[in-house]
Amino acid sequence: MFPIPHGWLKKTLLLTAAIASVYVAPVEAAHSADETLLSAMQLVPDSLQAKKAKSVLYLGGGEHSPWYHLGVLYALEEYKIPVDSIVATSWGAWMGALWSLGVSIDDIQRLMLDPHVADYLGVNSINAKTEHDAFGLPVSVDGIPSLRQRFSFYADTAGNVYRSMHALVPDTSSIERSLSRLRFEESLYRQRGSFRIPFTLLTCDSVIENPSYADIVASLPLAGNGKSGELCPYLAVPSSKNQQETSLIAISDPVRYELDGNPEMQMLKKNALSKLNAQGIFIRPHSIRDTSRKSMIQAGFSAVEHRLRDIIPVVDGRREYTEKQKSEAWFAFNPVFDSLSSELHSSVLSYWNPQDTGFDAPRNFAYAIASKVPYDTVSFNMQPDGGLLIDVGVHPTLDVAAGGFGSNVNGANAYGELTFNYVNQMEINLKLAGFYGTASYGFRPRLEISNLISRRWKFCFGYDLMKLQYLKSFEKDYILDENRIVYEKRNDLFLSARYALDDMQSVEVKFLFGSRDFKMPPFPSDQYYEEEDLFKYVSKYETNPATQSIRYSLLKGDDNPWFASNGYSANAYVGMNLIGYGFHQRGPIHGIYAFDGKISCAPTRNSSVTFGAAVGFDAYRDGHFKFPTTFENAVMEDRYRLHVAATPWSEDYLDPELATHGYAMLRMNGGVQRYGFGAWLSFAYVHDFEDKATAKLKPNKFVFEPALRYKYRSFTVYAGLNRVVDTETFGDLKRFKDYRYFIRIGDYNLF
Repeated sequence: MFPIPHGWLKKTLLLTAAIASVYVAPVEAAHSADETLLSAMQLVPDSLQAKKAKSVLYLGGGEHSPWYHLGVLYALEEYKIPVDSIVATSWGAWMGALWSLGVSIDDIQRLMLDPHVADYLGVNSINAKTEHDAFGLPVSVDGIPSLRQRFSFYADTAGNVYRSMHALVPDTSSIERSLSRLRFEESLYRQRGSFRIPFTLLTCDSVIENPSYADIVASLPLAGNGKSGELCPYLAVPSSKNQQETSLIAISDPVRYELDGNPEMQMLKKNALSKLNAQGIFIRPHSIRDTSRKSMIQAGFSAVEHRLRDIIPVVDGRREYTEKQKSEAWFAFNPVFDSLSSELHSSVLSYWNPQDTGFDAPRNFAYAIASKVPYDTVSFNMQPDGGLLIDVGVHPTLDVAAGGFGSNVNGANAYGELTFNYVNQMEINLKLAGFYGTASYGFRPRLEISNLISRRWKFCFGYDLMKLQYLKSFEKDYILDENRIVYEKRNDLFLSARYALDDMQSVEVKFLFGSRDFKMPPFPSDQYYEEEDLFKYVSKYETNPATQSIRYSLLKGDDNPWFASNGYSANAYVGMNLIGYGFHQRGPIHGIYAFDGKISCAPTRNSSVTFGAAVGFDAYRDGHFKFPTTFENAVMEDRYRLHVAATPWSEDYLDPELATHGYAMLRMNGGVQRYGFGAWLSFAYVHDFEDKATAKLKPNKFVFEPALRYKYRSFTVYAGLNRVVDTETFGDLKRFKDYRYFIRIGDYNLF
């Protein structure tokens, strides 16, 4: 009998165990092949194992490569296959770097499932486009219905000024790509220490041993990386077969499978795959039918199992991958704005909330600043010490808008707007807007200054030069002669200062100084009045209202009082009003006290309901509270009373029945909507505390308003019927011939 060498016995046992393990997929549980392999290796003492060549793991790129490589790494650890160094590019560089730093595979998988990583992992986004539709109409996002063009202005070092088109809405896809890049950087910088397994990066230009984290991120196929490893090496393979190393080459593209990607990428892949030679052991699937994440992980694991009979005999023993470090996200970032000039620094910095921690901080900052017009691009660059270099594109912008609005109340009105936005130590917004219609016209300039003190402050200066007149057809059908005003002219100046307590609450102080003229219908020439009664019947009034007010606002969710689908709001208003009229005469200074609140919800995906309540008083104290009496003309008294906003159309028409010095209201409106189209029903109960003598209806009133609505950005059409009744005429709600019909284009409030 001949003696059997220990080395031959070990190799035979290992080969037998490897063959037995080929058809088993042990990703999620312990497996018999695993146990057989380890038992076979344990039969041979370590002291008798021959010295083998060092093993080098090569990880490349491809659409599904990150999940495939994850399965490969799971298998390498499961079967204790030693890896002495790693060479990688593209997505393989990120995966290999994390593993070589000692991050557990489970933690790597958690990182891969992060929402800022998962949607971009394995995707070539170098040439990704914005989300803007080049063929879409440039409709204003909000405000008056209009077409809008926005221009940004740039200046070079020679002083030459250039103009370029600017998007009307923030490019959220660009923001998400920027945040995704930051997450890839942060996932590396959060690790402590150096590479535990020697790591080499392949780039388009060179081979970098022990690369920096910035080099690794630059090799990923992310926007801004013109020389990504996805476009150059693509596959990480040794240049030639090296007898001094065991090359384990992981390739996610299967032998029999149609190549993925755009035509250019397919050609790159085909060229790279056709040049594969016998440089080492290829860990490559034969075919893949399912490219889901779980299936790709299983494919990588199984590919390692299928090559165990080739790998085990040539690697140097076994390795226990037990020393792992936990991957903990960065708790706080330190924003650095060194790239910005001193004129922009304070304004940009104000959008960074120091209370935000973790990844919420850069995300909230990016979306907050991108929503403001002068700012466009946002980019992040992380530093090893946690410093976050932030660069923001800030350029003066000019908006030119033209459109129109109107209704069957005030007719059709053409609208024009010119808005200039600029940042220099503060944010400046200057808007010159005006309209001209069949019966009315107006010029409404506004100047807003933000960040003068801090981001929480906003100051506004405005002026209204307007003439408002109802259409004669509307007056004839709906307004009694005793309630008519032929026209109203305004010269109003107002100032306001708003302070944001937090993201939901704000306080605003407002001052109004007005000069208004009212024209009444002419009286018959054959009527004569006594001198002391002449004032009662004059047909023209000159008034000078002066108002000081403080408003508190609380808002969460949709900022729409009528058509919100979620959230709630509350507003409290306290003010003092002084109405001057005629020959320097003044009425009493009276207070205005009002409160309204609402809550909105969406019972189903395409429906919403809003419940609201409001109360308001307009009174002064003379021993006890009294309702003010300024005019001896009922029409003018109604004009300066509080007007109850019972339904959406109530803001377009000053109904005398909803004008009072004191009221309480409950309202509800709801509707169904889809793709901008909706059917709505509004109902309100109003109690009139004043019970004025000129009112036709009793103090308890009900407002009913069915309507249809279409909305696309600022373009809205609202049309329906409106009816106001009291307790005695409540049954008249079913008489639709008595309803007032309306149609309104645009969301606006001229009163």
